[in-house]
Amino acid sequence: MPAIGLTLDRTTHMLSAEELADLALKIERLGFDSVWLLDSFGRDPYMACAYMLSKTSTLKVATGVATAYSRDAMGAQQTREALSEFYPGRFLMGIGASNPIVIAKRKGEWVAPLPKMTSYLEDMAEVQLISPKPEQLAPVILAAHAPGLQKLAVKHAQGMVTWMMPAGIITEARERVGPNFNITAQILCVLTTDAEKARAVARAYLAMYIALPYYQAAFAKCGFEESDWSNGNSDRLIDALTAWGSNDQILARVEEFAGAGADRVVLNVIREDETQRADGKPPVIIGDWVGIEDLAAILATN
Repeated sequence: MPAIGLTLDRTTHMLSAEELADLALKIERLGFDSVWLLDSFGRDPYMACAYMLSKTSTLKVATGVATAYSRDAMGAQQTREALSEFYPGRFLMGIGASNPIVIAKRKGEWVAPLPKMTSYLEDMAEVQLISPKPEQLAPVILAAHAPGLQKLAVKHAQGMVTWMMPAGIITEARERVGPNFNITAQILCVLTTDAEKARAVARAYLAMYIALPYYQAAFAKCGFEESDWSNGNSDRLIDALTAWGSNDQILARVEEFAGAGADRVVLNVIREDETQRADGKPPVIIGDWVGIEDLAAILATN
């Protein structure tokens, strides 16, 4: 079985500091391997990682992922070394190039992911800081869906992570990066056995990603067709990107990704906020931080 972590969905940016600390402690108490923070127009993800690390004692805390456009290479290496020193073995540095839509909102100048991340990781490696060197340097985990980025991860990082991709992408990546390189797969998770409800929640969350051309190109490599991502997205595609159902069904999806080559599966557990339901509107999606109590039972098999 792979390690199993959780993603903090973007609505957790609205939690107070006290609520965020309580959530981190809950996730630690339940026994999940790690928690992954998004970089999505809320709190600075590295500052939030530092805060959550300070409130817990064993939980691994990761950026999942922070965009390379938020800090220059020296700033990133400063953060990496500082959190490695202060919280040995517990910080995971997930970084990536994001996409043109997000970078435009940041007023950044978009550069294609491979040259952007190549220069970024090379520059990080050259940084020499005057502060004490940590005994154990936090791993850099590169967001890498395409072959070029996966090869770059092997050369300049200690792991790679995929976001909302089918298991077939993990299979291909494992063949490309070899048997010993660390692969993390982040997938959506909806805790209901009602297929219609699960797919409606997943469809609402995934709509933005599925509309992106590079996601569609990746889906095509796994045998999906244009009909799967047009006209509302097919059930077949939604099911490939989501773990839903009973704990046994969700565990089976985790095992599917592990069988494809994932060392860690990170579940982004979401639900509909029924208090905001409106006729004719897509469901409003929030993190399901109550449901993870029961979901933690799957860890007993790990």
